Parts: sequence; C-alpha cells; structure tokens
Amino acid sequence: MTHIDVEILRTRARDGDPEAQFDLALRYSDGSGVPESASTAYRWLSKAAESGHLDAMGALGRCFHGGLGCPEDVTLAIHWYEKALAGGADDVHGDLAQVLCDERSGELRDVDRAIGLLREGWENHQDAACAGILSEIYEDERGDETLSLQWARTAAEAGDGAAMVTLGYRYRFGEGVERDLKKMLHWYRRGADHGDPTAIANLAICFQNGEGVKRDAERAFALREEAAEMGHSGSRVWLAFALVDGTGCEKDPVRARALLEELAENDPEVAHDLGDRLIDGPGLGNDAPAGLTWMHSAAQRGYAPALTYLGVMSWYGKHVPEDRVKAMELYTQAMELGDPYAMANVGFATLAGDEVTRDARLGVELLVRAATKGNAHAALWLAERWLEGAQDIPRDPARAVEILEACIAEEEDGDVLFHLAELVRDGRGAEPNLPRALELFQLAEINGRDSRVERGMLRRQMR
Repeated sequence: MTHIDVEILRTRARDGDPEAQFDLALRYSDGSGVPESASTAYRWLSKAAESGHLDAMGALGRCFHGGLGCPEDVTLAIHWYEKALAGGADDVHGDLAQVLCDERSGELRDVDRAIGLLREGWENHQDAACAGILSEIYEDERGDETLSLQWARTAAEAGDGAAMVTLGYRYRFGEGVERDLKKMLHWYRRGADHGDPTAIANLAICFQNGEGVKRDAERAFALREEAAEMGHSGSRVWLAFALVDGTGCEKDPVRARALLEELAENDPEVAHDLGDRLIDGPGLGNDAPAGLTWMHSAAQRGYAPALTYLGVMSWYGKHVPEDRVKAMELYTQAMELGDPYAMANVGFATLAGDEVTRDARLGVELLVRAATKGNAHAALWLAERWLEGAQDIPRDPARAVEILEACIAEEEDGDVLFHLAELVRDGRGAEPNLPRALELFQLAEINGRDSRVERGMLRRQMR
C-alpha cells in the first residue's frame, strides 16, 4: 500500500467511515504500510466498534481479553463479544466461551454457558475451532475423556490444526486411546499440511527420535526451521542448540550463541540453558563468568531451576566459594517455586542430616513430592528402597511401581522408563504385562536409554 493510499484511508477513517477505521486498525496491528502499533490499532478499533462494525466489536473484545494495545479487562471483553454476538457475528462464539472459562473472569465465569455457545458455534456455523475448544473444556473442566476425544476428532476432521496436534499427542502417548505411532504420524502430518507450527515441530521430534519413522536429523532440522519461521518459539531454541551440537546441520557456535543470547533476554529458561552450556556443556567453549551471569539473570527473574543450579554450585564450591548455608537458602527458594530438583536435594539433605536436622519422615515426603513432579533421581532412589526395604523405609514393591509411574507421567526419563519396564515385565509390584513392558522399553530407547537387548528378548518371550 502506497503512502497516498494510506492517507486516503486515514482521511476516510477520520471522516467516520467504520470500514475504513477497521481496515486502518488492521494495518496498524500488522504493520502493513504503517508503523506497527497495537495502541493505535486499538484506538481505531474502538471507533469502528462504537459505530456498529461487527468485526471490529469482536476484534476489540480480543484486545481487552489479551491486553493488546489497552489494559486487560475481561468485563469489557465480554461486553464487546456479547454485542458482536447480538449483532449477528458468527465468529465470536469461541472467543466469548474462552473468556467465560477464564479463571480471571471471577463472578462472570460460566462454563455451562461457554459449552452452549461452543455447541451453537459448531452446529450453526461448523466452526472447527469451537469443536476444538469443546474438547479442551470437556477434558479440563468436566473430566469427561470420552466427550473430549469425540470433539477432538470432530474438530480435527473439520480442519482445526490444534485438534490435529491433540490427536497426534494422544496417539503418541496412549492418552484415552491405544498407543499407535502410525495414527500419531497421520495427525501430525495432517496438522503440518494444515500449516500448524506445533504440528510441524512435533513431526520434527518424530524424525529426531525415530518415533514411527526412521531417524533423520537433517529432516528434523528442516522441519524445525519451518516451524521457527512460523513463530514457534520452542523451535528457535532447538535450532540454536542444534547449531551448537551440529545436529542435522553444520556446527556454528558463533551464530548459535548470538541466537541464544537474543532469546535469553526475554526467556529465563533459555538464559538458564545458555548459562549451563557456557559453564559445563560442550559446544560453546568454557566461559564460566558469562555462564554465571546468565544463570544469575534467570534466577533473578524467578526461574526456579536456575536457583537450584546456583545452589548446587554453592554446595560443591564449583566456580564459586563453597557455602552450604547459602545453597540451602537457594534450594528452599526454588522448592517454594515448585522445582522438583530442589525438593530432591533438600529431601536427601534432610534424610542425611546434612546442614539441616535429620528427619527421615520429612526427607521421604520431600522425595515423594519431587518424584511425582518428575525428578528421576528421587523416583529411582525411592523405588529401590521400596523394592528391597531399608532403614526408615519398609519394603513395598507396589509403591515402587507407583512412584515410577507417577514420575514418567510428569517427565519421561529413559532410566525410569527402563526400570519400570523391568518391573512390569517381571511382575514385581504389579501383575506381569509383557505388551506394556515392551512399550516402556521402546519409550526408554526414545528417551536415550539403550533397550535393544531387552526388547529383543521380550519379543521372543512374547512369541
């Protein structure tokens, strides 16, 4: 759009033309022919909406719901969605339903009405996004796995990319369906063809791990590049570390570090990972001072694993003076933020009476909490004690299986998966289940634990 065209549009908008006001708002939102400005887009949307423009009403509701160019205000978001709906808009059912399910909506929260709106959006307008949101609500709000799966299928078949990703994920992990990597690939590929960046990223993971396809690092890298170009933030981080390690590409540590530093400015998790690589990891050289700077940056932004990391360094005196009192303070801060690794560290210290008063009951309790949040070290340690019995921990093989299951439900770890597979195969703490054991051994392989021998022996046993 030329400068003259923009000025003509601006003149029409100033003269009160709601269509021109709406068009100008979209251009400021996208930066199309004008400087990108969410606040200016909001101002023109407000004028268009006040003049009765239906699309502007819906867009203004989204501004208030997301705080785009204006203060976040769920009451005003609902107001404008309701006005658009009353005016005959056919594309705000999902938006209004999501606000009504939002915890921030307080007394205005109404899940039953949200479900009714979504059903109306689907039945009257065949809005695939409404079907997809219904799937999420039935799972998250109603705990109805059957209806959730039914609506996910409906949404996916109607072209909702997010629902395609959901189905692929369900088949990958066997959630509500029988685990089936062929069906997983089918839905990830359909989502990728639909242009969903998460589906493309998940398809990259399949090629990266060899899940349902032959491992192909180059193909995984290409897919990650595609997803990153579409705005998938996790893929940008993955690409940076791929450039560090040369995974599916030529190593380029200079470009990788520049990209990671850019990402780390706005993401404390990346700051933590970059700090870790600079201090301990391969690929970026040994630059402990820079690594510590990034780790402190992540910790100052409240990223719990960074607090735990700094605690470990203080505990062992690595790159910093040894100070176990400070380490325990850092662990406690991280634990209060929910970090399972900090919980495990405090749990082990409490069991041993190391820098704290020994308390076996509290120590085991902390380790159980850490394990159920995905800490593999705690889960494996507890499982071994419950299998054999130990001081302060009576023998209980069933609890060993339970704690390993709870751990992998939060974080798939190759060693935990492998140990659980052995117990399920041998009937220790649970009834023997050879198909389940084989599945667990396969997941262990995907997560970095070699299980080829065990899988071969188990297949022969099953035959």
